[in-house]
Amino acid sequence: MAQTVGIKDVARRAGVSVGTVSNVLNRPEKVSEPTRVRVRAVIDELGFVRSESARQLRVGTSRILAVLVLDMTNPFFVAMARGAERAAREAGLGVMLCNSAGSASEEAEYLSLFAEQRVRGVLLTPADATGRNVREFARRHIPYVHVDRAVPTAEGCSVSVDDVTGGALAVRHLLAAGHRSVTYVSGPMDLPQCRDRRTGALAALREAGLPGDALGHLE
Repeated sequence: MAQTVGIKDVARRAGVSVGTVSNVLNRPEKVSEPTRVRVRAVIDELGFVRSESARQLRVGTSRILAVLVLDMTNPFFVAMARGAERAAREAGLGVMLCNSAGSASEEAEYLSLFAEQRVRGVLLTPADATGRNVREFARRHIPYVHVDRAVPTAEGCSVSVDDVTGGALAVRHLLAAGHRSVTYVSGPMDLPQCRDRRTGALAALREAGLPGDALGHLE
């Protein structure tokens, strides 16, 4: 079996110190261009691959951003994951994409895995309605952001859609087109987004002087 090439082998072949090779890999702006070119050539020649686990032990975090979604088949989460991956790549990070399938227990397992892997941060749409999993994860001091869930500032950062306004805008548009009977087709009403859209729709009907029963509902 071929012996693994280490950073010392690269330094020896390039005629530089181990610290210089490390700088080429992690802080290239600190190394002159001729030296960078020489070290990179040796890296390619020897087939050296730096040890992410060694780097992780040294700095305390990985170069991985974790994304935990409720439903991998939902186009909304697919688009969100693509956006996260694009932004992470621009920042020099990779993405670990996981699916809780709406299960609080699976969510807890993934959050524990993220902590073990020392991920750089987490984007998640919580599955645990009690918030216990996220509160426990917060004790690990790993940055996280709720996606598609509005939470109080004291509980963390969040990015979400204003579904109340969205529901109101949709109904106002229909009313402006002359419709006076509107049916709201929603997902499960235990989802906050579905409840909020209905709240907005009813508010728009009241603004127009129409009764709440003017809004039909199919779940």
